[in-house]
This record gives sequence, C-alpha cells and structure tokens, in this order.
Amino acid sequence: MINRDLYHLIISQLQHDGMNKAAEEVCRETMIPISSVDPNHKNKLYTLLQHLLDREKDINFLDIETENIAIDSIEDHATKTLDLDLGSSPPPPIHFPNFTTKFITTHKGPCRIATFSPDGKYVATGSTDNSIKLLDVMKMKSFNETKQETTDDFAPTRPVVRTFYDHSQPISCLDFHPVFPVLASSSKDSTIRLYELSVKASQKRAFKCIQDTHPVRCVNFHPTGEYLIAGTEHTMLRIYDMHTLQAFVSRHPSDHHFGPITMARYGSEGNIYATCSKDGAIKLWDGVNNSVIHSFVNAHSGAEVNSIQFTKNQKYLLSCGKDATVRLWEISTGKQITRLIATHLQNPGVQQKARISATFNYTEEFIYGSDENTSTVLVWDSRSGDLVQKLSGHNQVVRYVATSPVDTGMMTCSDDFRARFWTDDNIKS
Repeated sequence: MINRDLYHLIISQLQHDGMNKAAEEVCRETMIPISSVDPNHKNKLYTLLQHLLDREKDINFLDIETENIAIDSIEDHATKTLDLDLGSSPPPPIHFPNFTTKFITTHKGPCRIATFSPDGKYVATGSTDNSIKLLDVMKMKSFNETKQETTDDFAPTRPVVRTFYDHSQPISCLDFHPVFPVLASSSKDSTIRLYELSVKASQKRAFKCIQDTHPVRCVNFHPTGEYLIAGTEHTMLRIYDMHTLQAFVSRHPSDHHFGPITMARYGSEGNIYATCSKDGAIKLWDGVNNSVIHSFVNAHSGAEVNSIQFTKNQKYLLSCGKDATVRLWEISTGKQITRLIATHLQNPGVQQKARISATFNYTEEFIYGSDENTSTVLVWDSRSGDLVQKLSGHNQVVRYVATSPVDTGMMTCSDDFRARFWTDDNIKS
C-alpha cells in the first residue's frame, strides 16, 4: 500500500509540473485510474522532499548495527511447504485443528468463490447474485458472535468493507493482484473486471474491463502481476499482458483442452502453470514459452476436474474432481501419491453433481475439501491422508474453500447463500 501511495504522489507531481503524458503512462503501468488521484496532492511530493532535505541538515545521523536486531520471533510461513521425500527426516508432530465459525456473510444467491489477499488482511467472496463482497479479516476475527446472522454485515465493526455490483451474470472466480491493491473477477457475462481497492469506498465499478467471446470460468495472476491467465468455456487458455491487455494463446493445437477450462493456476515461481478441464485432463505448462510439458489424461477416472493447486515448492499438485476424490500428484514423475475420497458413501464410482474444490492450509499440513452429501468441510492430514475433522454449519453443499496464506483463517462458500469465516482455536492469531 505504501508503494501505491507513492505512485499517487508521483502522478500528482507530474500533473502539477505539466507532464500529463508522463502521468498517464505511470497510471497505465501501475493500473491506477487517473480519476482516483487526489487533485489536492499536487506538488505534495516536492513539499515532502524539501522538508526532508531541510531536516537532514540539522540532524546528526547515527550508525545502526542491524545485525543486532532480533528477528527470530518473526516466523516466515512462506517457507513451510509439503515435502514427501522418503529421504527427508520425519516431520515434527503437528497439532490437530479445532475450527470454529467467527463470522457469516450472506449473499442473495448461492456463494461460489472466495479468495484471500496476499497479505491475508482481506477476503473477497463472489455469488450467483452477481455481487462481490470485500471483507476485513481482522474485523471478522474480532466480531461479536452473539449478533444475528441476518444482520452480520451491518454490525458496528462492519467486516464488509465494500460490495461491487458490476457484472451482469454470476461471478465465477476472483483473484487479488500480488503487488497492487487490485481485485480481478470473472463472470459468466464473458468479462474480466479489475477493481481498484484503494480509492473511495463509494467506488463500486471496475476501472478496467476485458471482454471475451465466451463465459469466463477462472482467472489467476502471475506471481509478478505482469500477466493474467484465464480459462473460459472455450478450449483455449488465454494469457493477458496486464500492461496492454492483449491476449495470447498457445500456437500448438495439440496443447489445448477438449472441453471448457475449469481452473488455471500459476506455480509460486511463475515458471510453470497448470490447467484442468471438463475433458478430465490436467495439463502442466511451461510458463515461458506457453507450451504443454505434461498432460495427466483421465486424472480423475475420466470425470471433470474441478480444481488444482501447486504446493509452494512446486513439487506437488493437488486436484479435486467430480469422481468425489481429491488427489495429490508428484510433478516430476507425474505419479499419483495420495487419493482421498470426499464423500461419506465411500464409493469410488459415485459422481458428484456439484463443482467443488480442495486446497491446502497455509503450512500445507492439511488439505481441506467438502462432502457434497453431508454439506460438511473435510480436513485431512496432507502426509498421512487421515481425516482429522469434519466442519458442520452449512445446510447446503459447500462449493468452495479458500484459505489464508498467512494464518489459520478459512472461508467456505455454500449454496445456502452464505460464506463462513473460520479460525483454528488451537492457535492464537
């Protein structure tokens, strides 16, 4: 956010100095709507710099030995990742989760998608009522649980920061930009829209819109934010340059799926990405030359593949399909490592009706999925595959599970119109 404020000051200063073309160029590169720049900030950057230079003359700066600063108390959860190598030492014992609902937000239609911001401070939910809600995670954690569910959104703490009404059909996917406060959404109305999150709260419209020829099913930003991959009802994956919004597709016909693309996800380093489809296949792509490296044909016994997710070390790929299973794949060999049955029927042949998903928690110690038949969220140990907890609360099928990248926070989206925010009471966040 600090970088964003700096860019706003730079644009204002350029406008003040009469360099309007340069200001427009900075707006385009940083994806800041020029209309959101405060006209009262013109020449503010110069004033701040002059003030600092004047103070520098009167201050004797001290040398600070930074190596003596203690940082051991800060735990970098980004380094925690799943590693199933047989040669590695046994992992330390992990605690078993004890999730409880902290907050419930209600849409006017089935809730289908949720995603957390990279810093874990915000979460966005999308619904078939065409709306998107942006929620403050800290306010949800501290919310008074005695409030009625129907009035949660209007509580004094106001966890719902903003609601966007810009799509004309159901929301299919959401993703936060990894660098800037920008939210991308896709919809059955065949558009991808970008929302500026740092402007006035009354702004409920997208500042950019990408029109496609087919309903858009999924979007995902490159780790640098320079590109956006999008899957649609068409068989060809789109890759958008975020500076020009120009779309690219693979030139090799054999690389494309044979059915609509249900999900597309980049690896943490951006050098590979994966797609899955209604054709039952998962494809692993080279992120540089945009060509298929490996195809997992009939990954879920020929059933539609609903979701995919890389581990942070890019060694494994988690998938969920309509065959009611969650599977873990080793990317280097293409071999299936784990197969979890996500239904109480324990019948490998059963086909799910709903499109549901599976995901890791922030440390990748657990896998979260859902049981279509009991409307519960299932929690598995990612190493042993043991089912360790069932979470009840929704009264219809849970369609999507999103997890915080920094703590135990989790958002579940259901056809009961609700999105539930959960935290693990065994860990104080």
